[in-house]
Amino acid sequence: METSEKRTSAREDGTPARPDAALLRRATDWMLRLEAAPDDRGLRRELDAWLAADDAHRQAWRRVRGAWDLIGEAPADPEVWPGETATRRRRPGPGALAGLALAACLLLAVLPGAWRYWQADYRAPVGDTLALTLSDGSRVMLGAGSALAEDFSDSRRRVRLLDGEAFFEVAEDRRPFLVQAGEMEARDIGTAFNARADDQGYAVAVRDGEVAVRYRDGEHRLLAGDQLALDRDGGARRHRLPPDRVAAWREGRLFVQGRTLADLAETLERHAPGYILIADGDLAARRVTGSYDLTDIDGALSAMVQPHGGRVLHITPLLRIVL
Repeated sequence: METSEKRTSAREDGTPARPDAALLRRATDWMLRLEAAPDDRGLRRELDAWLAADDAHRQAWRRVRGAWDLIGEAPADPEVWPGETATRRRRPGPGALAGLALAACLLLAVLPGAWRYWQADYRAPVGDTLALTLSDGSRVMLGAGSALAEDFSDSRRRVRLLDGEAFFEVAEDRRPFLVQAGEMEARDIGTAFNARADDQGYAVAVRDGEVAVRYRDGEHRLLAGDQLALDRDGGARRHRLPPDRVAAWREGRLFVQGRTLADLAETLERHAPGYILIADGDLAARRVTGSYDLTDIDGALSAMVQPHGGRVLHITPLLRIVL
């Protein structure tokens, strides 16, 4: 998991970079794991190594600690815990875990996700989709917990998928239709297609027509039934699927081909309030293929992790931990 989390720790002007959502998620995972096992020195050494690897890791950890400080449970000195001089001894009770759930959900909702929503023209709430028509007549179904910005000009139609997932049915127009998500750009060539952007990377799947996807130095041409997954570290995986399964989330189904459990946990969080922690890094990196019911998030999560020996522990209505 480390390669996908590694980020530049400073901007070009030399000022520290804000930690991205993947690093904040990882730092929150560390916090929850150490709260559950405060006397595990091996776990503390693993965290120390992660913190030492990059200044961005330490900055993410400080932000998570700050969120925890807000609910009054952490020691005042952010450098003390979880070092060797830490004084925590008792295992957290339900109240502390509920507080952690609150802190985790608040952190991941506000830092850094809120800026994406501030930029958005259209937003879908967690657990619900949003159907909309753009100014050119193109129809969009915006996935749960997703955000989209419209940026049209006389020469081109561009939308920015700031977070989440969207299905596009593009209206005919002399101007090209572009979907931008971070470093990825998908150019419509008369089609209907799905695009996804999250902490793990990007994906495009085509139902009808053709789409040209540019990512970093490469371009990929996709036809109906093609699905392309792009990792933030530069990896690309291409799959085939029946075209009628593209964007099946619109009907409450999730068809998965080779996605990691960490990636799927983020997707499920868009469909139900709360936070899903996968406490084991190896388990989080396992890849899953299957079909799942998005109207039953707990059932879907259990079905995803059980074949890999995982089980789901419900700490509060807002926190699920996979062990």
